[in-house]
Amino acid sequence: MSAPVRLRTPVSIVCVYNDSVVFEQCLSRSVAAGLSDAPDTEFLPVDNREGDYPSAGAALNHAARTARNDVVVFVHQDVVLHSLAELERAAHILMSETTIGVIGAVGIDGRRRIVGRMRDRVVQIGESTPVPRDVDSLDEVLFMVRRELVLASPLSEDPLLAWHAYGVEYSARVRRAGMRATAMDLAITHNSLTTNLDRLDLAHRKVGVDYPELLPIHTTCGTVHKRSRLGQLVHTLRRVRGAAIWWGESWEARAITRESHAPVVLADIRLIIDEALRRGEMSGLRVLDLASTPGTSVDRLARFDRDYDVSAVSLTNAQKIVNDHPVDQAILLTGMQRADLSSLHLPGERTHIIGFWRATGLWMLVGIDSATLAPLWSTARNRPFAGIVPERRP
Repeated sequence: MSAPVRLRTPVSIVCVYNDSVVFEQCLSRSVAAGLSDAPDTEFLPVDNREGDYPSAGAALNHAARTARNDVVVFVHQDVVLHSLAELERAAHILMSETTIGVIGAVGIDGRRRIVGRMRDRVVQIGESTPVPRDVDSLDEVLFMVRRELVLASPLSEDPLLAWHAYGVEYSARVRRAGMRATAMDLAITHNSLTTNLDRLDLAHRKVGVDYPELLPIHTTCGTVHKRSRLGQLVHTLRRVRGAAIWWGESWEARAITRESHAPVVLADIRLIIDEALRRGEMSGLRVLDLASTPGTSVDRLARFDRDYDVSAVSLTNAQKIVNDHPVDQAILLTGMQRADLSSLHLPGERTHIIGFWRATGLWMLVGIDSATLAPLWSTARNRPFAGIVPERRP
C-alpha cells in the first residue's frame, strides 16, 4: 500500500529585516533553495534598515496586506527554512481545521514544556510533534495565520510590543476568541546571534494586563504571572523548581560520568558557544547533530565572522569527521545518547569537554582545552551536586 498523500497549501512568507548579511545568509538563501519543491511560495521581505517601521507588527502587517496566498508565515531574518513543503503541509492543516487560529514552529505549553522541534543556534530543542499541539504561547521566530484572520485582526503595533512578545500576544488573542494556539515541527534552524531582553518585561506585563483571564501564560522567555501580594511565595516556588531541575541534571551528569569516565559540566551550550570559540581562538565551528534528519544540514553560515556548518550525521560518520577535521576548527556533537560516549574514540591530540543541560541534552565540544573554558562554567550551578557529592570515577 502506498503512503498517503500529505496535502499542501501555498504560503506567503513575510519577514522584516535590518541586517542584509544575516537575511541573505539565512532566510533569503533557504527560501530560494526551496522554491523548486514549492514553486507557489510567495516571499515578501520588508527592508527596515532605515527604520521606516517603528515595530515588527507595523512592517509585517504591511506585507501581509499585499500577500496573495491564503496563509501568511511570519518569520525572523536569521531563520533557515529546511523545507518549504513542511510549511505548506502545516498551512493545509491550518486551512482545514478552523478551530486552530495559529501554528508556530515552537511554543510553551501549560506544563512549561517546549513544544515543536527546532535547532536553536547550535543544538536542537523542543519535543517533536508532527501534528499541531496546543500551547500557551508561541515564539515569534516563526508562526503562520490565515490571511483573512490577520487582515481582520492584524498583529499588534503597540509600542510596548514593538519587537517583543507580539507572537505571545497573538496566541493569547486567538485563545480568547475560542481558537487554538498550536506548535508543530516545521524544520527550521534559528541562527540567532544575540538574546535581546531589553523591555521584554514591559512587553510581558502588557500581555498580562490585556489577558488577565489567561494567566499564567508560559512563554519561551519566562512566565507571565498574575500580579499578587504573594510575590515572595511565588519567588520561593520558582527557586524550588529551579533547584529540582538542577538536582535532576546532576543525577544525569553522574550517569554520564559513569559511561564516559570523564567529568561533566552543567551548561547551556547555546549561550556560551561563541565565547568558547573566541577563547579557544577557533576559526570556525562544525556541529555534528546525531539526532536530526539529513534534511536539516546547513552550510555557509557564520557566527560573529566564524564559519559555522551543521551536519545531520550518524555516529559512524561523526567519528570519521572528528578524525579528519582541521584542528583550528571546533567540533560540537549534539543529540548524543550516553551509549555514544563509549563508542566514540577521539584522536589523542583532540581535547574535549562533555556537558549536559535539560533543554539541550548531552553535548561534547572537541578541540578546546578545558582549562581555557573553565571560567565559562565556574559557578556551583555548573557543577553536579555543586561538588558536594564526590564524582564517581571508574
